[in-house]
Amino acid sequence: MTKPIRALKNNQLTQSARFSSLLLASLAISTLQAAPAPVVNLGSYNSHQINIDVFGQNIPGDRGNEPTIAINPLNPANIVIGWRLFDSPPTAVKYGGVGVSFDSGMSWSNTRLPALPGQTRTDPVLDVDADGNFYYQSLGLGGEDRTSVFKSSDGGVNWSEPVFQFNGDKNWLAIDKTGGPSDGIIYSTWRRTSFPNPDPNYVPKYFIRSTDGGISYQEPDVALPVANFGFGRLAVGPDGDVYLSGVDESFLSINALGVVRRGHYFLKSGNAKDPEASPTFSAQKINMGGNSVMMLSEQLQLPNALGGDGDVQIATDQSVGPMRGNIYMLAHVVPYDWLPGSDPLNVNFVRSTDGGDTWSAPIRLNDDNPSASSFQWFPMLSVAPNSRIDAVWYDTRNGTGVAPYRFSQLYYTYSWDGGLTWSKNQAVTPLFNTHLPYSFINGEERPADKIGDYTQMLSDANGAHIAYTGTFNGEQDVYYLNIFPDCNGNKRSDVLDIQQRLSGDTNSNHVPDSCENIAVLGDIDGDRDVDQFDVSQVIAARNKPASGASDPKDLDKNGVINALDARKQTLLCTRPRCAV
Repeated sequence: MTKPIRALKNNQLTQSARFSSLLLASLAISTLQAAPAPVVNLGSYNSHQINIDVFGQNIPGDRGNEPTIAINPLNPANIVIGWRLFDSPPTAVKYGGVGVSFDSGMSWSNTRLPALPGQTRTDPVLDVDADGNFYYQSLGLGGEDRTSVFKSSDGGVNWSEPVFQFNGDKNWLAIDKTGGPSDGIIYSTWRRTSFPNPDPNYVPKYFIRSTDGGISYQEPDVALPVANFGFGRLAVGPDGDVYLSGVDESFLSINALGVVRRGHYFLKSGNAKDPEASPTFSAQKINMGGNSVMMLSEQLQLPNALGGDGDVQIATDQSVGPMRGNIYMLAHVVPYDWLPGSDPLNVNFVRSTDGGDTWSAPIRLNDDNPSASSFQWFPMLSVAPNSRIDAVWYDTRNGTGVAPYRFSQLYYTYSWDGGLTWSKNQAVTPLFNTHLPYSFINGEERPADKIGDYTQMLSDANGAHIAYTGTFNGEQDVYYLNIFPDCNGNKRSDVLDIQQRLSGDTNSNHVPDSCENIAVLGDIDGDRDVDQFDVSQVIAARNKPASGASDPKDLDKNGVINALDARKQTLLCTRPRCAV
């Protein structure tokens, strides 16, 4: 096994000293004053802007994209979001933006991870360990630092010096939080790159881990089995197995949508969780129902001109229920037989119930009518601790005007049965133009800078937390959005409605009875809730004969409506104390 990469290599020591002074200066001038963020609303859902000034206002002319999110497991109200931060006005230098909230995303403070002299930061990725330590991975371009990790032990307010990981981009980070022997191990992957390495004999493995809390990182002896693997994510199974999703970046073809890649892959390691073993992976090509495509085209007829259209998502069920250990993948795909003028991109889902040995047939999650201008891209996938699967993506189905592909909004669907069936798609943000800000040279419109290459979502029992980029201010800004199942439109999670007995769930399918066409025992007025109105009707009919065998007031079916029926009905109330 290769030797650990030291936290700071010898030839980085002088830069480290300069970095320390920069970091301290940055933290000294940052007030980290939490401020209410500007809010964009659609129905039950509110998007809170993150890249704001100390007064909670938008910063005109700046730009932010490629957001990432982590939530403190010891204090779920503590949310940290990272992004690529461009100054106002934007320059070639990018920073690691950091947004911190201690009130569940209602207010935010932010700062930046400073770049070394001559360096710019990109590809931010956040995660947090079971002890509440946040880790911020970022690629530094320029100087001798490449991809490194910063650590915060105070909720994202202060950050350590960077620990060097590897030379590469399109990186991702995942931390084992299983509570088992491998808890706390940090895993990372990246794609092949042309970046030079100071060591001429270095052979990249495209996978690395830390078993000492991020002090040092070690690569395995053998590289990943897919030579051109990239644009994927990491997940850790409930027993510590490590899963990777991604694509073979080899060119299959080039069409009007961009570069078509050779296939989607699932990689698995059963020994990466063993600190004494050199990690090895198996690889399996997965049928996602279409090819992966990257919108690396200067044409304007694409929603993310000059940018990617998202990573291959992977998530696992960590619950203690019957779906524990299930593995799920979600990806944007172009149909295998796609022709210009037909539906270009969909988001497709597959599932494995046997640890990744076999996979289901792909399911198309977007329920729109196929259209040549309907793109589903930037997919996001996560699994809640109660086994609900949440899926979100950017969607142009409601785009208008002569260029509808420029207008996206986030759409949401969820599944309570392991991905067999899904809720109706629901828009959770207004439309926004992903081509803003426009660029004109000599009166001619030029391709907008990409809106990044990815977004991220995390689920809890009640809903999901999203970091995404929108252009509601006419420029690229970063937003936090909390979504949740809300079939009755009361701006509360259905999970909470049922849990707090604000609605019944007599068939135990996680859907409030009031949203279903079902008969509820004890419901006299037909509103699929049992409350004081229903009890009153039973009491009013006391000591009268039932109207027939199906009389809903005769709960004990003895032919007479009496006090026993009223008593039984109170036990069926779907609201506390049978309140209306």
